[in-house]
Amino acid sequence: MKSSKNLGIKPEFTSTAKKIYQAAINVENLDEKHGKGLPEEENNIRRFILSQSPILGRIPFIKEIKERFVKMTNEKIQVILKKLDELDVIHLDNNKTIIAAAYPFSGYKTAHLIKFKREKYNNIYSMCAVDALGIGFMLDCDISIDSKCFHCNEEINITIENNEIICLKPETIVVWFDMEYSCCAATSICKNINFFYSTSHFTDWQPDKSKRNGALLQIQGAFYLGKLFFEKRLKY
Repeated sequence: MKSSKNLGIKPEFTSTAKKIYQAAINVENLDEKHGKGLPEEENNIRRFILSQSPILGRIPFIKEIKERFVKMTNEKIQVILKKLDELDVIHLDNNKTIIAAAYPFSGYKTAHLIKFKREKYNNIYSMCAVDALGIGFMLDCDISIDSKCFHCNEEINITIENNEIICLKPETIVVWFDMEYSCCAATSICKNINFFYSTSHFTDWQPDKSKRNGALLQIQGAFYLGKLFFEKRLKY
């Protein structure tokens, strides 16, 4: 399907997006994810992880965090990472030796590849569709998203410039926002928040799945959620 250029799609407030964000506030530690209320040392490590991930094209290794914060003991850094994991600011792997997620970034390959229009940044994967839509707001830079329809695996491409979607392929893209949060976002909702080629593709996909708590969003509403979740994540 041919897609128009310079669509100029902006984040759009909707009652559905508001409901989702309010539900997230009730179950997630969004203040801590934004750095509010964290002690300075913990917040410095949180910010380092987020700011370095697009430069490296991956989430920093724990040894790189230790090399950056040489005035802290290794034991202190491990305690801080454990606390950030417990708050779901980051997600450590089962062995607690690798940062598997630093929202919005993924430590492993996902369906959502982020490409930056900034020379010092490298391609990186996001945890979910809404995370992908929020990265440009967090880093204040233009991006493109290469993803796939969760139903048919067809390619999906989104270009964001000046915080507007200027290209959408196809123009019928919708986003399913899963709200079955448990334990942490990385192992519950993130893998189920995805792009669909169209509403009909979502409808075809949905009947074969057990009924889940969530909502289907038009791209403007999903874009708005990305802005809400990530715009201020490096402001504190």
